[in-house]
Amino acid sequence: MEITSIKSENPKSGLKIYIDLNKCIGCGMCDDVCPFGLPERNDLGKYEILRVDLCTECSACKRNCPTQAIIMEERQGCGCLWDVKARKSGKDSCCDC
Repeated sequence: MEITSIKSENPKSGLKIYIDLNKCIGCGMCDDVCPFGLPERNDLGKYEILRVDLCTECSACKRNCPTQAIIMEERQGCGCLWDVKARKSGKDSCCDC
């Protein structure tokens, strides 16, 4: 039986990041490396990111996922987190790296 969620059924839905539940093995690496703890374990033991608006696109989770279950549209830039407080509060900010 194939496991699906809104995030894995429709990756073009405008989400900047989602976890493909068909590839997720529930190891928790994404949760371990996310600076904000955004990945959450669901009832099936897999991880989902429910608060995608808080994602800073640092790509730590994507780079460390052993099954490449994390799909994100990375924007151009270095992915640094120097302006994370501004981004988290909704202020427009971007590094000049």
